[in-house]
Amino acid sequence: MAGALVENKLGDKLSKDGQDELVVECAAELFLRDGLGSVKMVDIAKSAGMGVATLYRHFSTKARIAVRAAILLWKRFNQRLVEIVESDSFLALDGLGRLQVLLEGYCDAYCAYGDFVTFVDSFDHMVLAGQVSQEELAEYGAQLDSFYPIFEDAYLLGRLDGSIVREIEFRKFYVALAHSLMGVAQKINHGEVIPSDDFSNGREELQSVVDMALWSLVTNVPVPRVRVDL
Repeated sequence: MAGALVENKLGDKLSKDGQDELVVECAAELFLRDGLGSVKMVDIAKSAGMGVATLYRHFSTKARIAVRAAILLWKRFNQRLVEIVESDSFLALDGLGRLQVLLEGYCDAYCAYGDFVTFVDSFDHMVLAGQVSQEELAEYGAQLDSFYPIFEDAYLLGRLDGSIVREIEFRKFYVALAHSLMGVAQKINHGEVIPSDDFSNGREELQSVVDMALWSLVTNVPVPRVRVDL
């Protein structure tokens, strides 16, 4: 079926951009279904209905396809929250309430789309292995940050309306929280390793991270810095 998409309804060949988009769509589907490490270039070519040589002319490596697929998947993942942030009920909330809805929305999505969480984990390992340059990651980074202004606006609103009492360096707070939630989601998705692991209520673990973060914003009580010299 995917091969039939290489041509449009008029029977004309897709443009190069159209072919590239098709490749990325097919690759993203394969990466989610079979895992990034298991998918080969020949699999992507077959799914997109083109020869392997043609695929290599369009994308010289699987890593380059993976970057494009990662951008597409994050865009779709974030799109699921667009309706929420544009709703009247969201806009009626105070700043703290908006942050809560945003963070819990990500928790729900991470639990619902385990294949996406697995893909992000595999993609990170591919990048760390040096298969992708920082230049190639520029657009990917921009997509990851695309929702940041909405979080920052919620924090600033909370400072104005009094629902958030602690003044913080929000960018640092946001990055640490984003990493924490994704790390917990990936751990849950990997499965239980030791007897004390119990991910039957994995959603509650994610919620605990959110609760701690939100509570830190509604108190001015300083966190004591304790040091023990060994």
